[in-house]
Amino acid sequence: MGERKVVSVHERIPALKEQRKKRANRRLIISLSIIFLLIGIVVYLQSPLSHVQSIAVDGVVSGEEEEVVNSSTLERGENIWSADLRAAEASIEENLPYVMEASVSRSFPTTLHIEVAEHNRVAYMEDDEEYVPVFANGERDPEQSLEQLPGDAPVLYGWSDEGQLETFLSELEGLTDGIVNRISEVHPLDEDHERLGLYMNDGIEVETTVNQFAENMSAYPIVSEELDPDEPGVLHMKMRPYFENEDTDEEEDA
Repeated sequence: MGERKVVSVHERIPALKEQRKKRANRRLIISLSIIFLLIGIVVYLQSPLSHVQSIAVDGVVSGEEEEVVNSSTLERGENIWSADLRAAEASIEENLPYVMEASVSRSFPTTLHIEVAEHNRVAYMEDDEEYVPVFANGERDPEQSLEQLPGDAPVLYGWSDEGQLETFLSELEGLTDGIVNRISEVHPLDEDHERLGLYMNDGIEVETTVNQFAENMSAYPIVSEELDPDEPGVLHMKMRPYFENEDTDEEEDA
């Protein structure tokens, strides 16, 4: 067997002391780093460095970005970490009829970001020669009223039944954009708002019902191709579409 090398205790003491010293220094450095980090966090939170410098808004089509910011109750200059994001989201959704959903997040270091999803603008309601947007949820926004006749959605005239409005908007969403875009005006023909008169952009006058409106109007493109838009009369779009000629009615009355 080879000889074992024997190290005396006196020879090992300096090495042990050096190891303990290194460990103590490492603990001291870690402790000081944590202390300085905590101090830095406190200074950051108390200084303008943590204040909101800008509020960015995305997704706005119908309204104005500043309108969304104002509705959020968020303010530039407040502490970015104390801002109540959930309350801001709820405030936007509650105060802006066209907003379906709002999401607010922090964007380091000093920006709050608001993302909104809007309800579709599906119609307008004529009110004292102004045209108030009507959204898919039935809400209206007088702040966005137009003075000129809009061309991007049908206009509802003389509409007062809120229950039937909800039903009609639901039916309207069941139609393709191609058909909806061909509807210019919608007029209730009775007090119950069940029978409707439509004026189409191609010059054809249509009579139909709120009940099963989407189903009845789905065949309009095919049926209208068979008609002469210059011929006076009314196209009845129901389960079985038919055209009622105005000249024929006058001859029968005579």
